[in-house]
Amino acid sequence: MRVRDLDVVRFADRARSVSVVLEDAAGGGRHDGRHEAEIVIETGFVSARLPVHLTDADLADLTAFLTARAAAEEEDALPDGSVSDWPAACRSAYLRLRAADPFVVEVRDPVQSGVTVSVPLDLRDGWATRAASRLTRLRTALADGF
Repeated sequence: MRVRDLDVVRFADRARSVSVVLEDAAGGGRHDGRHEAEIVIETGFVSARLPVHLTDADLADLTAFLTARAAAEEEDALPDGSVSDWPAACRSAYLRLRAADPFVVEVRDPVQSGVTVSVPLDLRDGWATRAASRLTRLRTALADGF
């Protein structure tokens, strides 16, 4: 796999992005269904990297979230303001995903720094479908031991 293929998810518009990227699996990033990753924030104001610990179950939860968002987008449903924490809050840093207009990703780090960064994003149509498809390919590659 190429380095770009290690993106778990990327929320981005023209000016800002929040990504979750797996550490290089060839370098030992995966152990017994656990994955070491980084949350990467890029805005005109903040540029930061934060370690995060993921499990195969976390990846499945994110797939379910993205699939639900894709279905809502396909039905032309307006963003409902619902909130989802991923991965589960308080284990390590996590994302709070707010389905609003604009879509908001809050990066929360209650364990180490206590800092929260809020990133509003004007996501393009079809973003959730593309993100779900990318994550499905990554999960398949991980299951195959890429």
